[in-house]
Amino acid sequence: MPVNRGTLILIAVVLLAGAGSLGCLEQPDEGTGEELLVMKVGAMPDEATLPYYVAEQEGIFLNHGLDVEVVPFQSALERDSALIAGEIDAGENDPVGVLVLRNAGYDARIVSRELHETPEKMRFAILASPDSEIRSVEDLAGKQVAISSNTVIEWITDNLLGDVQTLKIEEKKVPIRMQLLLDGKHEAATLAEPLASYAIYQGAHLVIADSMIDQTIGYTVIVFRGEFIDEHPESVAQFLAAFNEAVDRINANPENYRELLVQTAKVPEEIAETYQMATYMQAAPYPRDNFEAVLSWMQSKGLVTEAISYDEVIY
Repeated sequence: MPVNRGTLILIAVVLLAGAGSLGCLEQPDEGTGEELLVMKVGAMPDEATLPYYVAEQEGIFLNHGLDVEVVPFQSALERDSALIAGEIDAGENDPVGVLVLRNAGYDARIVSRELHETPEKMRFAILASPDSEIRSVEDLAGKQVAISSNTVIEWITDNLLGDVQTLKIEEKKVPIRMQLLLDGKHEAATLAEPLASYAIYQGAHLVIADSMIDQTIGYTVIVFRGEFIDEHPESVAQFLAAFNEAVDRINANPENYRELLVQTAKVPEEIAETYQMATYMQAAPYPRDNFEAVLSWMQSKGLVTEAISYDEVIY
């Protein structure tokens, strides 16, 4: 019987529980002698988390009274397990991942949107293999599309396909999914940036991207442990203020941060100089309409079986 994500997270939490100290500590500021809250914030190799690294490296967090360490993760499972175990206090996530955690009984709360697609900049795309004749969503009818099921990738795929029915193929490891697409072993696949742009550079055909439709679907969000929020609500405000300052600096001089983006988001070197920089967004509440849409989709798939409300999840 397949093991669901919630069970895997629980196993990982048990392993992590004794692995180190909790993320939240306090230490004196050498300049003022005041106590600075020490936070650990998880980040995936995703362009959305660039403001975290800018705020850390340029002392913005410190200026807002926080001592923040950005902790990189290579998988959502490891990141979520660390959050639950208290190894990190906050981090990037997506609405599907947050609702999986909430359904499993974990108090993860969304404090802000983070980044989403715009008409100028895609975040997710369905691509066809270089030798494929697929060029439109309609051409995908009855064709195989490689995805990671029960994740934000499947949510994006279903929204981009609309009423078109395809044969979904499971391929959770993103680099393998991309390579099999480029090799023609998969007819089509859904990929996130920056690998979507890299696959196009390598000859894959763009069928449809989230930036090409009228609704906003590809949110990432900033998530905190509920216990941390209850104990340090002022620190959440400080974090978001620092995040906003970092966003302003990036948007004012995006090319100044290209090298850091390439490093942290793992942008392939072949497209490093031409990869389109995102316009970053100020912290703002994650919208109710997207929450309700994601929740309804997850309920229809049996991924959410508990009663979950917007007001419980959104801080």
